[in-house]
Amino acid sequence: ADLVLADKVQIQQVILNLIRNAVDAMADSPRRQLLISSAATADNMVRLSTADTGSGVAPGLQKQLFQPFITTKQQGMGVGLSICKTISEAHRGSIWIEPNPEGGTIVHFSLRRAGDEESSNG
Repeated sequence: ADLVLADKVQIQQVILNLIRNAVDAMADSPRRQLLISSAATADNMVRLSTADTGSGVAPGLQKQLFQPFITTKQQGMGVGLSICKTISEAHRGSIWIEPNPEGGTIVHFSLRRAGDEESSNG
């Protein structure tokens, strides 16, 4: 099993926010499918992903969405993804968006695998 060292409450907040965003993005979609997955990566990280079949994100907005007060929603303050970015970086990970080949958006965030902490104590 791949374990990560993380603040459980903060990571739950990230996952819940990503799920809520995906559900909102699919509200008007004829096909609503949300796939949540995790995978170990070669760089000693665990990548968690939410893939939706919603309206997608314009390529120019993908990086901007992690800045505070930027949102594509009619309602919302635009701080959710900014908080997710802060939490993932505090865990020595990262977060990024890419288009879903099946239509919609995939949001990935990575966390360092447990057992890697000795390489960071320098």
